[in-house]
Amino acid sequence: MDSSMETNQDAGFMNDSEIDSCQTCNYKRRKCCKIWNFRLTRNNVKTYYFNYSTTINTILFIFLFCLSHVRGMSNDILRLNLPPKEPVIDPNTVCKNYPDLSPEQYNLCSKYPDVTASAIQGIQVAIHECQFQLRYHRWNCSSLEKKNKNPHASPFLGRGYRETAFAYAVSAAGVVHQVAVACSLGKLKSCGCDVSQQGKMKNKWEWGGCSHNIAFGEDYSRKFLDSKERKAKDIHAKINIHNNRAGRLAVIRNVRRKCKCHGMSGSCEMQTCWKSTPDFRDVGDRLIKKYESARKVNILNKAKTKFRRIRRRTKKSDLMFYERSPNYCDPNPLVDSPGTSGRFCNKTSSGVDNCETLCCGRGYNTLRVKRSERCDCKFHWCCYVVCQTCTYNEWVTVCK
Repeated sequence: MDSSMETNQDAGFMNDSEIDSCQTCNYKRRKCCKIWNFRLTRNNVKTYYFNYSTTINTILFIFLFCLSHVRGMSNDILRLNLPPKEPVIDPNTVCKNYPDLSPEQYNLCSKYPDVTASAIQGIQVAIHECQFQLRYHRWNCSSLEKKNKNPHASPFLGRGYRETAFAYAVSAAGVVHQVAVACSLGKLKSCGCDVSQQGKMKNKWEWGGCSHNIAFGEDYSRKFLDSKERKAKDIHAKINIHNNRAGRLAVIRNVRRKCKCHGMSGSCEMQTCWKSTPDFRDVGDRLIKKYESARKVNILNKAKTKFRRIRRRTKKSDLMFYERSPNYCDPNPLVDSPGTSGRFCNKTSSGVDNCETLCCGRGYNTLRVKRSERCDCKFHWCCYVVCQTCTYNEWVTVCK
């Protein structure tokens, strides 16, 4: 009993009698109240005395500092500038912050704010894809991407150009794609996985997993985008509805089956398969081909033109337009076209991005520049985009 107490004292711990004596400690003589004596005996170094309360406060401060520092730096480590928490999705945060919604669209948004948020994000994804596909053209879709702006309110989409047809189609495809994926992720209250196909099939595979809800995405895209056009009922609105449908078909007709193997040691005795939307870059590639082969509709009198005759001679998946595109060389605020001054061109190219074509014969300047631009953009539900910043130090040719 005595030997164990001596051992504890040598190790620097206080026994019960010493702890009780601390309660009657004389503060004026600065005696041992709440002092822990830690003796570092391993290396035979001198004994250090630490104030217990000061030590605990210091440790607590360091812990809280490190915790807050880790929380603040976690996104930096992942190289993602993510918001601290997901935004509140309700009619006030979605419908009132997205301008120029028609009454029909606003009512739909008020009823399904979370689905509308995904639809709006789908339009943003589509505008980025439009910029990629038309990056070498005089009109490159950049005028449709402005902060706090509804692309469909642009005067450019009020015209009947070939580029307008492509913008409508890719936007409708983006809404189908994003809503269908959001359903399968469990992000939306109004839908979930597509369970229309279940059970075993031939060739040792069966439906399972969580299929993207293409049907719900297609239905919401039609209601949200076509509602604004159906009210007009003129030939321009009918062509827009046709191009919207062509965009949706680019997603629906290219749904693919993904499978996962099950079995001992990777034998793949059974496969579980589900339906998945195509990669949106594949959708953009298909639609740009439709853009290049789009059909021009000759309209002599819009009021008397029978759209059924026009549609009868056109495939559902083809794009239609009725106005000849301007040259897009100079800025034209009436159609929201910024012109080509300041655009990068390729002086050695034989394509549409060569300096002679892109600069409209105005010439170009050769400059050594260090420029930064967004790259590797990723869209997160909901509703923000995170991009990396890529910096280039190079010689460039810029249109005058």
